[in-house]
Amino acid sequence: MSKTKHTEKYYETLAKSNLKFKKQIQFYEKVLRSLNAIVFVFDMNNFKMLWVNDSFKKILGYKKSTRSIPEQEIINVYHPDDRDVLREMRNYFTHNKSGTFTAIFKFRDAKNKYLWLCTAASIFRRTTDESVFEVVGVSIDFTNQFSYNKNLKLISREKLQDLNKDTIKRITPREKEILKYFANGYKTREIAAKFNLSFHTVNNHRKNILKKLKIKNLAALVNFAVENGLD
Repeated sequence: MSKTKHTEKYYETLAKSNLKFKKQIQFYEKVLRSLNAIVFVFDMNNFKMLWVNDSFKKILGYKKSTRSIPEQEIINVYHPDDRDVLREMRNYFTHNKSGTFTAIFKFRDAKNKYLWLCTAASIFRRTTDESVFEVVGVSIDFTNQFSYNKNLKLISREKLQDLNKDTIKRITPREKEILKYFANGYKTREIAAKFNLSFHTVNNHRKNILKKLKIKNLAALVNFAVENGLD
């Protein structure tokens, strides 16, 4: 084979490999774009989003940006109860060369509505001095799941109350009042002072409630009260 033909063959093979590689990249990009989860690469040192998939805009409503973002600006979109997440993530990667940082927190979207996000992140690349450089992660919106669980609990509670309504009728209005205070953590002596009753009288009420509801102890009684809306 002549040198020219050999060169042509080499470039032909290289072109086919490049085309195959390009198609693979396009396929993976399509997968990442279609995921109903935010996939991102973030520069922890400069607070800069290096790459993020289209779900960033679909879920949070923010435009994709690769600019450096002031740390406080990022912290402000976290719910006040969850503003330590970034610091915790940085500390985790400072002390762990590998592994995955996970967190569940509330994050404000472009419409000023807080969403529940579950995030997992790992080191993508470090600087030569081993400080954190780039983090790759994924965030999933769990807001609807939390709402579903909350509604399910309400439905279950209503159903339970319906099943126990005849049982609850066994106790008197005064016993219901006393039960409410037990369910809210009050001690027998505190309840006695609240109702201007003796310790002995309140203790008898407690025993009668347990007997009427066929419950063995105070802990189970408190649980029953909470589940049946008597708290």
